[in-house]
Parts: sequence; structure tokens; C-alpha cells
Amino acid sequence: MNQFRKLFSGAWSILVVCTLAFAMGGCEGDDGAQGPAGADGADGATGPQGPPGPGAAVTPLESCAVCHSDGSFASAQVAHAVYDVGSFADFQVAPDGLDLVVTFSATVDGAAATTATFYRAYVSSEGIARTSLSTEINDNPDRFVNNGDGTYSVRIVDGVARFGDADSRYLVILRNGMNALEIAAVGDYPNPIPLAGLASNDACIGCHGESGEVGRFDPENRGGHYSAPMSEEACVVCHRPDDPSTPDENEEPSYMQLFRLVHGIHNAHNFPDGVFVSDRDNTYDITYPTYMTNCSVCHSDETIVPAVGVSALAAANAMPVSGRGCLSCHGSMENDGWDFSGGLSFHLTLADPDTHDCQTACHEPGGAAQSLVAVTDFHNGATTGRGGIIFDGVDTAVAEGEKFDWQITDVVDDGVNLAVSWTASYDGVGVDPCNDVVGPGAPVFFVGNTMRFYRSYAQGDDFIIGASTSAPGQAVNFTLTVDNTVCAGGIATTTMPVDAIDAEKGRLALGGKPLVVSVLDPAGTMQARVPTPTYDWLVGDGGAAEMRRDIVDTSECLTCHVGSLYQHGGDRVDNVDMCLVCHNSASNEKNVRVGMGVDASEAYDGKVGETFEMKTMLHRIHSAGVEGQPPYLVYRNRGIYAFAPDDSVLPNWPGTGQQVVFGSDPDFVTNHNFHAPTYPRLVNDCAACHVDGFAVLPDQAVAMATTVDAGSDVWEDQLDDVLQGAGTTACVTCHADSASMGHAYQNSWVPQEFPEGRQTIIDAGN
Repeated sequence: MNQFRKLFSGAWSILVVCTLAFAMGGCEGDDGAQGPAGADGADGATGPQGPPGPGAAVTPLESCAVCHSDGSFASAQVAHAVYDVGSFADFQVAPDGLDLVVTFSATVDGAAATTATFYRAYVSSEGIARTSLSTEINDNPDRFVNNGDGTYSVRIVDGVARFGDADSRYLVILRNGMNALEIAAVGDYPNPIPLAGLASNDACIGCHGESGEVGRFDPENRGGHYSAPMSEEACVVCHRPDDPSTPDENEEPSYMQLFRLVHGIHNAHNFPDGVFVSDRDNTYDITYPTYMTNCSVCHSDETIVPAVGVSALAAANAMPVSGRGCLSCHGSMENDGWDFSGGLSFHLTLADPDTHDCQTACHEPGGAAQSLVAVTDFHNGATTGRGGIIFDGVDTAVAEGEKFDWQITDVVDDGVNLAVSWTASYDGVGVDPCNDVVGPGAPVFFVGNTMRFYRSYAQGDDFIIGASTSAPGQAVNFTLTVDNTVCAGGIATTTMPVDAIDAEKGRLALGGKPLVVSVLDPAGTMQARVPTPTYDWLVGDGGAAEMRRDIVDTSECLTCHVGSLYQHGGDRVDNVDMCLVCHNSASNEKNVRVGMGVDASEAYDGKVGETFEMKTMLHRIHSAGVEGQPPYLVYRNRGIYAFAPDDSVLPNWPGTGQQVVFGSDPDFVTNHNFHAPTYPRLVNDCAACHVDGFAVLPDQAVAMATTVDAGSDVWEDQLDDVLQGAGTTACVTCHADSASMGHAYQNSWVPQEFPEGRQTIIDAGN
């Protein structure tokens, strides 16, 4: 990079000289009289910061904010804003003589959509195939009226005779703006019809965003079809519950019932070859961020289905067994997900399991399989793979965890020990943290159950000084026992030694999953997914410390990662503040690569090491499925984790499972884990994870630098570490192409400008 800078500087000097020579070498002739002085010109752009004066501390500052701060001409805030969020209101259908007139209003980004044009329209009713109105309206422009104020009307000629007597659903799609945003307005007439209601629109929006973008769903299509707003009510106009075999006038293949299509798409990674193929031969290779057996993610217990008057979850649970229902997730009778041992192999002989009548004689009350007549009869008791138990379509570990209020309340730091107080309540009632017998309303925390305190310390605004003696930046853990924890009056106090660390504030996290009575077995126990509590304290004082900048909203993460936002055995649960204790700017896995005997030429990504700090790791993972993005790899002793669109971009990648690490000396065997994430929104949709109003650019006065190379004395001497500015790091984690990285390196704080290897920009002059 130094060579690049010198080359660029030299080229710039040559350009300046040549320009001046050209300007001075004009045509010969007499000079005229000097004219009057012109008006003062506009102020030029602010020049680069000059060198420090004698004795001044050198603190390299990134220049990103000059152009990309909020309010600047190239604002990063503006570039990451999500636009084209459409909505409709006041949808009405009314007779006008022999005609039906559909009226509604439409908005885009909260403002009236005044220039939208007609695209398509449909009407659908139970038992009657969907009818397209698009051609007749397009052939008769007078039947579509744009009032110019965001309100619209569509006239259906002879609609009273054609559709007026039947309870029907009407769908009108507009197109708006240069991006051809499609706004889907939908409503019923004359009475509501039970075509939909089993799924929660809020759940769809929680993952896919208000704009309806669905990532790799179809790069040529905004959200598959008519994305704004995303609503089941609109989808079922075509993807009907009765799924007519020829749903349109062109006798094309079936659109598929909505549940078959949605189940298949979201469970594609479990289908043969990791691909789901629709009846129309559309292929999908989607990854799903939680567990498919947790039906409550999409079928909310709070959404009431009008047709049956029960919750969407209850209605989904009561769905009878059907071939189409089962195969919507399992793919085929031959799929490895099926177990037909014990004399049940006759299922494989069914002529057409997709349409087979599973209820008659078998999956019905009194039938041969009378204990298996509804959906939940098959999944209750199945584990999520992380200790959570599915019961009636709900991850009960999550449900039980929501009943807890678990907090660290106080820290006393006397310079020798930390005395940490913590409390908990269950169902709104305080409980004894030292309880040792699980019972109704009486959970068990650490007695006979593993719980740990994790400690880390801050410099500037980031917790980068780990208490671990083997890995700087990594927290040390302290296991709770009856010898170090006492309880009185519902308050537990755990005492642990003070760390010999020079820092102003520290963070404590209490990791673990309390034991409660099992939902399946009242005599047994299960773990509850209680969010890990954290507490920031003033070192040497014990008082509460001011919270670091608050930019991430854990609840937003949990809209997609329901029941799956935890790792490392499950004792660190559903709290991003906990993650930052280890996934901080000082984290780097070069020591693992060195321990394996792997150098840059042999590494799967060609690097000497990789940071696993939060902003890098999460940005890189969530954008890794985008074609053209470089792979993201983290070497850990427990496994190597790779994220990329395809494993073909990883030189020498041996495949998944237990494999020899390429280049290791001696050959090191560990799990190789490959993932091709399919992010369900626009990648620039910061609101998917971040709190409202956060600054896209890190505040370099407090944000710590990222360790991109742990130096020759790995983990032992941080003064030879190579660092990268916080702003540069935040940007190039997503903008990872060579042009973007070249721009960032040319205009920001890059490792070559900060060779001291310090932890932060704060102490650059020390």
C-alpha cells in the first residue's frame, strides 16, 4: 500500500506539472492592459490536514466524514436509507350501475403516490379460479383513473353480474417511479372471505423489511411479485388455498398453494441438493435463519384467523395431515428427513403422495394412525438442535425465557474482589437464585447447572481489553458455585477476584440457561432461553458506568433469528451487548492459523489472520451470499467457518465435515463449515439490525481500531499489530470490491499510516 501511495503521489505530481506547463505555453503576443479585479470566488474545498507542529501528538484521523457524514454531499446516511416503501389505504369496492368501481389511496415513503400507473388487476373467490382484469383495463385506459392526489379508481365493466354476488377478493397493482415499485392494493367485496389469515404479515416484514425485498429470491424481481406492502392477503389471490391446477386463462402450471411455496422456499436448504423447485420450475436456494419446526415464527398466536375465530398458530396446528402438507417441507418420500422403519415403508409405494388422501382410513380419529391426525402430532417433542423443545408449534425454551426478568443489579469493587449482585423473577414473581430443586415457579440457576460470569474491559468506547491471559481482547470466565455465591432476600451475590488491568470501566455478562420444569415431562427439566444480562461498571469504584454507544437492537436480530441467536454451547443468549465482550476490535484469529502451521499462501482466504469483531463479522456474513463478495473465513480450533456464495471461490477447500486443514503442520483435523447466506433484505437496510438514528460512520474519537494482523508475537505483543481505522473497517466489510477498498484506503486511515500497533487511536501519541 505504501508503494501504491507513492505511485499515486508521483502520478499526481506529474499531472500537476504537465497542467501548469500547458497553461503557461500559450500563443505569443502583446499583453493587454490589466482589467479590473473580479469578484471573490466561492471558497474551495477544505484541504488535507497539515502535519503536526513540534511536540504535537500524532493522532491519525480518518477522512471519511469529510464526504460521508450526515448532511454532506455524499452522506452515508442517505446512501443506506431504504426507499420505495409503498402502502395503500381506504380500499373500497362499490357498485355503479352495472359496473363495480374499486377505489383506494396509495403512498410511497409516507407521501402520496401521485404518478403511479396501472399494471395489473385480479379478482378471486373461493372455489372459482382467479380472473385477470389486466387486459381489459389496459385496452380501455378510461377504466383506470389517477386523480393526481394519491387516490385511484378502477372500473370493472359489468362487474355486478360477473362478480358482485360472490364474496371475492380484489387485487390492483400499480407501478410507481423509475424503480417501477409495485404497490399491491387488496380488499374483499361484498363480504370478507377466508382466503388468508394463517400467517402473520408482521413476521414476513420482520425478516424481509417494509420494502418487501427478499434478497436472492429473484434478483430480477422486487420481492417476487408485488412487494409493497408484503401481505398474505395479496399472495393468496393467486397462490390459493384450493390451488386450482390451472389457475389462469393461459392454462399454465399451478402457482402452488401459498403454504407449499413458502415452506418449500424457506426449507430449501433441507431439500435434496439444497434446492427447492416450484411447480413452475422456479428454483430457490434459500437459507433459513431459525428452525422450521418452530411454526410460531410465521404463524403468530396473536393473529386471529377470521374464518375460524382462533389464532393463526392454533389453526396451523389443527391442519389435518396431507401429502402436500408433509411434502411441502420434506420434499419427497425418499428424502432423508423421513424415517419409514418399523413397517412404515409402505408410504414409499403410494402412487401420488402429493395428492394422496392421508385422512381416510389412517390419519383421522379412529383410523389406523389415529394418534397422528394433525400437524403438531408429528413435531411435538422434537429438539431444535440447541436444547430447545418444540411443543404445539412453539419453541418452549424461548417461551419460557420470555417469562424471566434476569438482571445484574450492583457491583462492589474494593480493589481485591468484585462482589456482583443479581436477581431474577419468573412470571412476575421474584425467585431464589440459590434454589437447587426445580419446581413450578421455582427455576434453578447455577446449582447443578453451569453458569459463568464473563469479564472484559474498555478503552475508549469499546470493550477490547480482555481479562484472558492467552488472548488479548477476549473475556475471562468465572464459574458460579455454592462457594462463591450466596443468596439473601432474593438477591444473589457472587464474589470473584479483581483483574490487574488498567482500565476505567468494565463489562460483566452472566451467561447460562436456567432450568425449569419441562413442558413435555412435569417430572423432568429443560433449559430456558433467558437473554444474557450485562452490566457496565466503573473499575475501582463499582458504580454503574455509562453505556457504550447504543447502535444495535437485539430485538431486531430476533425477528429473524428466533431461538437461534446464540453459540458456544448456548450459555450466551440473545443479547448483542454480551457478544461484544469477545467480538471486539482487538479480536483476531491469527494465533489459530499459526498454531495450525497455516500461512497466508496456504490459508483458504489468502490472509495471515482475520478479525471476528462484530461489525466485520456480521456485515461480512450477512453480505457473503451476494455474488462478487470475497469469502469470509474464521479459523477456530473447534472448526473453520467459511461464508461465501459458493465454496468454489475458496482455494483448496476440501468440503464440509471433519477434514484435514490445508497447509497445516502437522496435519490438523477439524470441522469445515461452509455457508452461503441468503440475506432476506436489501443489504444496505441498516434498520434491520441498528437502532433508529444511529450514525453510520463510527465516531473515531471513541471507536477503537480493528486488528487486521496480530503481528509476529501473536497475542503476546500488541505493539506490532497492524490496525485499520474504525470507519474504513465499517465500510469495507460490505464494500469489499477492489475499487471500493482502494477508495477507502486512499482516503482513510489505513494500517500503513499507523504502524505503532496500538490498540486504539486514542493512545496514538502516547
